[in-house]
Amino acid sequence: MTIHAVLQYLQYKWKAKGRHGTHSPFVYNFIEHVLLDRKVINRAYLIEYPDLPLRYENIASRTAAYYQYKSIVHLSPENSLPEIPAADMLLFHAKDPLQWLVWLSAYLPILKNDSAVLVAGIHKSLLHTSEWNKLCKDPRVRLSMDLFGIGLLFFKEEFKEKQHFVLAV
Repeated sequence: MTIHAVLQYLQYKWKAKGRHGTHSPFVYNFIEHVLLDRKVINRAYLIEYPDLPLRYENIASRTAAYYQYKSIVHLSPENSLPEIPAADMLLFHAKDPLQWLVWLSAYLPILKNDSAVLVAGIHKSLLHTSEWNKLCKDPRVRLSMDLFGIGLLFFKEEFKEKQHFVLAV
């Protein structure tokens, strides 16, 4: 772990909230039904995510299951940008976080109103954190969640104001 990651972790622990520290019904339900749920996940929603700790793989799988995402696309530097008509959930995995903005721009037109983007390793280095913050500031992102090891971006038009949450895992 880099010094940057350690400092980010300490900040994360200081800021992270649980379900009772949030005033958003959407985020409260996410904590209740995704982060705290321990039921067996339907095999159709199991997501294997290389180099990601099991607890974050479980969060990715539970997110897909809870929101019943059918089309899940895993983007990594090894695969070329696949041609897909629509996606419910995008998974970003890159050693070079400069690719995240490129991917978001490329795939934003195929994301639906209730789509999500999961970004791995948002606090690995200063560059990772900087690029994560740029993704959160994109005007089309209506809600972002920092879970330290991963970040989630949601594109819900119902949210009138941009919201950012740091959630305890």
